[in-house]
Amino acid sequence: MLKALCLTIVFAILLPALIVTATVALVFYVVEKEPLVRQSAPVDSGTVAAGKALLQRIVLQVESADASGTTLAVTEGELRHLAQLGSHTFARLDTDVYFDGATINSRMSLRLIPNPVGDYLNLVFQVEQSSEGINIDRLSIGPLNLPGRWLLPLIAYLADTVLQDQQASLLLASVRGFRIEGDTALLRVQPPSDVKAQFKQAVKTLQASRFPPGEQERVVQYYEYLVRLAEQGDHSGRSLSAYLTPLMVAAANRRERSSAVAENRAVIWALTIYFSYGEFETLVGDLVSSQRALVRPPSGVTLGGRRDLMAHFIYSAGITLATQQGIGIAAGEFKELLDSGNGGSGFSFADLAADRAGVQFVTTATSNEPAARRLQQGIVANNSEAAFFPDMSGLAEGLSDVQFRRQYGSTQSENYRKQVALIDQRIARLPVYQGILN
Repeated sequence: MLKALCLTIVFAILLPALIVTATVALVFYVVEKEPLVRQSAPVDSGTVAAGKALLQRIVLQVESADASGTTLAVTEGELRHLAQLGSHTFARLDTDVYFDGATINSRMSLRLIPNPVGDYLNLVFQVEQSSEGINIDRLSIGPLNLPGRWLLPLIAYLADTVLQDQQASLLLASVRGFRIEGDTALLRVQPPSDVKAQFKQAVKTLQASRFPPGEQERVVQYYEYLVRLAEQGDHSGRSLSAYLTPLMVAAANRRERSSAVAENRAVIWALTIYFSYGEFETLVGDLVSSQRALVRPPSGVTLGGRRDLMAHFIYSAGITLATQQGIGIAAGEFKELLDSGNGGSGFSFADLAADRAGVQFVTTATSNEPAARRLQQGIVANNSEAAFFPDMSGLAEGLSDVQFRRQYGSTQSENYRKQVALIDQRIARLPVYQGILN
């Protein structure tokens, strides 16, 4: 009896250690140094638009299906757009999909946070034709080969955990069959009666999961504050500081309830969404419009006396914040957003200065608590755009490609780097960065 009790105690002590050891060993085995999938170039806005259009079509078709169900037809090209949209939305994920006869092959590479084991988790699986649901024939996680039937329940479990209320399990269970005809995959589905409500809840939950807890509420509050500020007086030639300063006053007063970094993030999201009139929101999720109607911003707000420089500052701030939070935005989309707001032409060092000022603003505002508080204090104390926006005098603008190459050669040349260094020096000397950058 005593011997059995001793063995039980020893087993109880050793079992957790064995589980941890086995888990660590498995992680070492499946995590790899190199990705299986590499994105050769940034996803352009056309690809993103095609992926979103496909999702909208699928959702509309599923929502309008009758009791007998519906057949979804998706081409190989459309699936690739959808895979690229996934890579675009989740910055650490690269995906690829292709047809091979009667099967669909998918490869994924997930870039992990820095660790001593490896940088990537690579996943490969193969979907075969089936008259009963979805049949995953082959599954590989790194060098580890597993039965494909393990993947679907795992996906459903993970998705249910994120989306809640077993929504993913119900939607996957609604698939009745799958086949390939030529370059088109045909998926027969019989969705549940409340599928529309499930889709809406899933979208809201996914969007909320991309941001820290409480962030959406803070963003909406600052957005509503911007709306109230805009209702006060004439905005012709008004500086962005007339909006930023009151928001930073509010952020400084609220930081006891959260943190200076969290409040600064919310201020920047609100400014970006407000002054882009929702254009930026379409890229990062419905942070504001899911809670209230968007309001058209005043058109006369400037930085350096110019609307285009304000747009460059705001959008650069937004793109930097999105990148920090792992939200992928294609370079092409960013350029189109900027182009839609200025109508200028040629290379401009003033535009570049506004871009870099926006990047530095976000970097300082969200780097750590002391820097975030110092920036708040600097904005409030100076109450002027000169506190955070650099002098543009002497910066060349409107350079054609020929002129740029003649004067600067390329963006790698010494002359070009001197101009960038000059811009960065001007930014570093701004009042809000004193004691932080120097």
